[in-house]
Amino acid sequence: MNKKTPLLLVLLLLLSTAAGLRAQDPYRDARTGTLGLRIDGGTSWSFGSSFENIGANEANLIQPYLGAGLLYNIRPWVRLGADYSFTQMVREQLFSSLPALSGDGILAGSAEGSIYRDFKTRFHGASLTGEFDLVELLGRGRGPGRFGLWLGTGLGCLFSQGNTWDIIVSNVIGADKQVVRFGGHNEPHDYNALFIPVTLSLEYAFLPQVALSVGGGYRFLPGKQDLAPKSQAYAKVGLVFNLTGKRYRAKQSRPVVDPGYAAPIHDTVYVEKIVEKPVEKLVEVPAQNEVTDDMLPFVTFVRGSSVLDESVNASALSSLVSVLKANPSVRFDILGWTDHTGTDEINAPLSTRRAEALRDYLVGQGIDASRIVTVEGRGKSLLTGEVAFSAIARKAQAVIVK
Repeated sequence: MNKKTPLLLVLLLLLSTAAGLRAQDPYRDARTGTLGLRIDGGTSWSFGSSFENIGANEANLIQPYLGAGLLYNIRPWVRLGADYSFTQMVREQLFSSLPALSGDGILAGSAEGSIYRDFKTRFHGASLTGEFDLVELLGRGRGPGRFGLWLGTGLGCLFSQGNTWDIIVSNVIGADKQVVRFGGHNEPHDYNALFIPVTLSLEYAFLPQVALSVGGGYRFLPGKQDLAPKSQAYAKVGLVFNLTGKRYRAKQSRPVVDPGYAAPIHDTVYVEKIVEKPVEKLVEVPAQNEVTDDMLPFVTFVRGSSVLDESVNASALSSLVSVLKANPSVRFDILGWTDHTGTDEINAPLSTRRAEALRDYLVGQGIDASRIVTVEGRGKSLLTGEVAFSAIARKAQAVIVK
């Protein structure tokens, strides 16, 4: 069957029944020319992501779903909606073996790779939909108007943000020594993707302007990206409120005034004059404490990069700028470091570029460049052990000049 056949059948059904629909009682009146609000929650599933679970608990495939939307009820059987939703996708990969390493001076049994990956994506969805009440359409408006079976579709967009966390193990066996390393890597990611929603919900109006809704929907992502799922499904339960029914509109109507009525005329006008009395208030300013290096937080970088990610370092950058602006007499150096991965020929200029990136950010935030004494890259971090390969070693920091 052609994919367009169901859509044509729905359109023919709408045309054949539209003439017989009419609002007869308060339940249909609340869905005629009124605004509505719906609030719901439930669970969601994502399918077809390139990042699938490996050796992990499948329970995390079920994620929470929250939604809200505004409705405009054109007729008892048709309405338009603007909706917002929040859900997320979680994946885990747990590897039981590592890829083998080979090369000069490396013996058999050497291995290196990720042993665990944690992938999380948060979805903020916005969509516009048109919905049709199949109960009203098939019943031609003759029922009590309390039940509705709403089928809808439209167009939406997912605004997605997330991150991937890797735990990396390296076991290098040489002729004279064996080196085992553990490290971690956190990589942020974001993308936007269009989707086509299909929704179905059963509603029961237990009050003329309040209905209980149970249903769900499906989202198709035609322009799928690498990290995005191919589709999403969700089940939800919530309430639908019609905010501007007949009773509300009656309260807003103007009272009828007898044309023979004349309002009394007052020949005295009273003007109230407000005299403001100033109030003196003493504010004690605490004495300024001495600024130390511990008060200046450092910023971190992704391995091999000198790009300062303001979202990852938002808290540190905010604190650093605040302390420096509050103490304009403080002069300082900016130093950059790298982890112990790679050669000195690569790490020395990389550490300098990281220090320069922090300098450029501070100057852009209004810090006087004359307060910066030196901007210097120190190469590999002075840290030792596992932390020498972590994000803590890939940093740039401000150091107070005594």
